Amino acid sequence: MYLFREQKYGLEIPRNSTCILGADIGGTNCNFGFFVVRDKKPILLFSRHTKSKLIGTFVGVLQQLLAEVKHEYQITVSHVCFAVAGIVSGDYCKPTNLPFAIDLKEIRTQTTIPHLYLTNDFTVIWHGIDCIKPTDLITIKQGVPSDKANKVIIGAGTGLGKAILGWDDCTNNYMPIASEGGHADFAINNQLEFDLCTFIKQHKTNGHPVSWEDVLSGDGIQRIYAFFRARNNHLPAAEELVKNGLHPDEIFQNKDKDEHSKQTCNLYAYFYARFAKNSVLDALALGGVYIAGGIAARNVPLFLQDYFLHEFLNCEKQQAVLHQTPIYLIADYNISLFGAARYIQLMI
Repeated sequence: MYLFREQKYGLEIPRNSTCILGADIGGTNCNFGFFVVRDKKPILLFSRHTKSKLIGTFVGVLQQLLAEVKHEYQITVSHVCFAVAGIVSGDYCKPTNLPFAIDLKEIRTQTTIPHLYLTNDFTVIWHGIDCIKPTDLITIKQGVPSDKANKVIIGAGTGLGKAILGWDDCTNNYMPIASEGGHADFAINNQLEFDLCTFIKQHKTNGHPVSWEDVLSGDGIQRIYAFFRARNNHLPAAEELVKNGLHPDEIFQNKDKDEHSKQTCNLYAYFYARFAKNSVLDALALGGVYIAGGIAARNVPLFLQDYFLHEFLNCEKQQAVLHQTPIYLIADYNISLFGAARYIQLMI
């Protein structure tokens, strides 16, 4: 049996109703949002969450979830979109940082859901933008976006996601393009960063290069902290950090009490800004950068520091392009659930 944490959103859950299900399958959590559609807009009734790494078979957790909501709320599900942190190939996706796979052919044979869709988790984020509160789209940097110019969505959590948005004249809207740019080689600029990469490689068992995900993910935060702790002659860590097992959130929350945490936060912000800058230049994303992911949503002040903006603009020949490009932070953790629900509406 899998344990689900349920969250409700203030609306009475209608019994004996049919819902659509938006699922965000990430490296840490599997999040399932149950929606009804009113006035052509998806309304999130409640969501359920379970730890991804505790899942044995995905069909098993899905069957239990559907049975529970059927028993408790008499809800049936007509459409499901699985937004997965991994490369989608037709009806199949193996999440990058998880042991199980999601196979729509298998799900069709073992459930009664009539309509199933599978897509990358970052390609659905754009579809959910108009479903969140305006206050949950925070302007990090003002800019003058070019009309119909490319955009990029990036975001760190268990892994590091990226998607490119290109304008499509046929649909008169942006079309998302999946990317695995988070696994590109990390760019080193100085001796400190070279030392960090050497430190990380010493603890990698496979001998592969250090990637952006190795430094910008949740594990990356812990790697940077361990590096500074070793570099600072093993000065003691803050008591709260040790007590809570050096969790990434605790590292950020203790930056005023722990020198290693302070240095980790500063360097992490530099790296995030550099990845954002490289993403803009790679895609010529003059329409803007959208930062998603749990780490950003929980640490908004980190992206409002002067050194974040300074590193984003740190470019010899294309600084004018970067000055023009706005940066937004998505503070609603449910953005992928809304995006998955919107994706279903587009496919119906």
